[in-house]
Amino acid sequence: MRESVQKKRNSTSAAKQLAQMREKLASISERERVLRERSAAREVYRYLLDSHRLTAPATFLGGQVLNISPSGVNEGGQLAA
Repeated sequence: MRESVQKKRNSTSAAKQLAQMREKLASISERERVLRERSAAREVYRYLLDSHRLTAPATFLGGQVLNISPSGVNEGGQLAA
């Protein structure tokens, strides 16, 4: 009788631990997804800015190169969420 109660407790404890591990993995996966999206957004911004610099006629710029920083970048160099 005690053995069956102990087995139920152990299986319940293992199920709780498994559920916690799944939650943690889901959380990590979500963080990784967000970081990949931010990285992709930065790459797109750089590409568009470089493209603009290359295609803008020198007369339009007045012979100067534009140095435009993205509006979502803070002092740490990271995009705002």
